[in-house]
Amino acid sequence: MKRLLSVVLALVISCMLFSASLLFPLKRAPEITGYFGEYRGNSRNINYPEHFHMGMDYSTGSVVGLDLLSPDDSYLHQIYINHPIYGIGIALTLPEVTNILTNEKGINVIFAHVNEIGDTSSLAGRKLNDIYHQLISEFGDQYVEVTFDPRELPFRKSDVVAKSGNSGNVPPHLHIEVRDSTMQTIINPGFYFDTGNPTSAVEILDIRAGGKTYSFAQGKPTIEMSATTPLDLHAKVQLRHSVSPKTIELYVENSLVYQIDFVSFELDEADEVHEIYSSPSTESDYWFNLNARISLSVLPINIWDDIDWTNPRDARVVVRDHWGNEASKDFRIVMRR
Repeated sequence: MKRLLSVVLALVISCMLFSASLLFPLKRAPEITGYFGEYRGNSRNINYPEHFHMGMDYSTGSVVGLDLLSPDDSYLHQIYINHPIYGIGIALTLPEVTNILTNEKGINVIFAHVNEIGDTSSLAGRKLNDIYHQLISEFGDQYVEVTFDPRELPFRKSDVVAKSGNSGNVPPHLHIEVRDSTMQTIINPGFYFDTGNPTSAVEILDIRAGGKTYSFAQGKPTIEMSATTPLDLHAKVQLRHSVSPKTIELYVENSLVYQIDFVSFELDEADEVHEIYSSPSTESDYWFNLNARISLSVLPINIWDDIDWTNPRDARVVVRDHWGNEASKDFRIVMRR
């Protein structure tokens, strides 16, 4: 029954995925440069653990200072200054927007790597900008996080709330996160924001078991492994650059036994990235663990232990991107005792 509910929920969410409901905050066509749930390491030499990418990255055309618009009627929730990842960021509460996981009203949206908070085009924007500069003057390079009383600084849909930038030692871009009302559940922003319609290609490159890599170039490989052998898939989505797939599924004898699905995860799961990504994953090249022995939100289906491995089994892996494109490869598993 638990597996059936997981499948039904996944189907419902998949149907909703492309019905973006919020105003896109940039006055330019959306272009994804980093996908939700991707592997993130310490490439910028920051004192922060490896983690799942907690949002979606959008191109700003390599420029800074673009207006960032409130995606719906909102009020200020938090601001972050000198955050180890965000650089400078702003969190807005959208009280009338429905959480697609719970069907309850109220979500939070974070804009990160901004260069300026607030704007002179509205009363709330001017107040926010004054507060921001007062904090900069008082605390300098120290990390500052300020939480505001609900509705203290309200914004209307399309009000300018910040300026895009490159804070946090990154190239210019906009990082968008969606959180639930508690800020503890992190939701794929593609449920809410336009992700464009790019030309993409899903690539399944190799599969690896116990340190031995098998190529799909010669057809259907036979993989020998034991119950404790790691099974890893090398796959990615090619846009103008590489991003992570949304969904990876493993079928054994036509039954879905394992699914990685980047719909949401809990904040306290963010550091469990090595349970899903195997070495030598990078921020643009991905190896996925196909037999993790852990319970995570991004693993809605995991019934490896229910399979009878007495005889060799036919298997298929299916990889899908955010825009509905997919690729699949067949192989055979021989389980050694």
